[in-house]
Amino acid sequence: MRKIAAFFFFIVTAVGLGAQTLSWDIKFLKGREQESLPISRTIRMETGEIFQISIAPVSDCYCYVVCYDSQRHIIVLYDQSLKGGYELFLDPVELKSPRGTETLYVIMSLERKTVLENLIQNHRSNPGSRQYSDNLYREVVRLQNEASGLGEPTSAFIASGGTTRGNAEGQVTRFADKALYVRAIAIRH
Repeated sequence: MRKIAAFFFFIVTAVGLGAQTLSWDIKFLKGREQESLPISRTIRMETGEIFQISIAPVSDCYCYVVCYDSQRHIIVLYDQSLKGGYELFLDPVELKSPRGTETLYVIMSLERKTVLENLIQNHRSNPGSRQYSDNLYREVVRLQNEASGLGEPTSAFIASGGTTRGNAEGQVTRFADKALYVRAIAIRH
């Protein structure tokens, strides 16, 4: 009888944990041809080139995309909830001078991040404020540390069926099994 109760408890716990995790895909598209690149290493581009990312969660979640550019400025590219099964395409971004490294932080969470949202609001109300920018950046780093403390995210590189021109097979990175992700994407130009 104890074995049956333990087995039932294990199944209920496993199903409950499965319902509390997030699965999502991200695709990095480079240039006007929208060449799909893996995000596992630094992406090399030229100043003046454009890139775009798409994000597709399996279930409803919250998504925040913050860019820390080569001049140490913060740009918020997205900060809203996402519906599961919907693919979000962010507006194309052009890499501008000066040359350096741009870092995109893609934050995906099952739970709303109110502290982050408040800091984004403060930043938007006064985008020239170094203090607001620094506070926002510190929160992004704190969330990254929190997410990495949960263990390395499960990710897999999968074929995406090609670029928009249909001439090459693209790559999508799929993440699964955690409730919070902070994925940094480095772009050097």
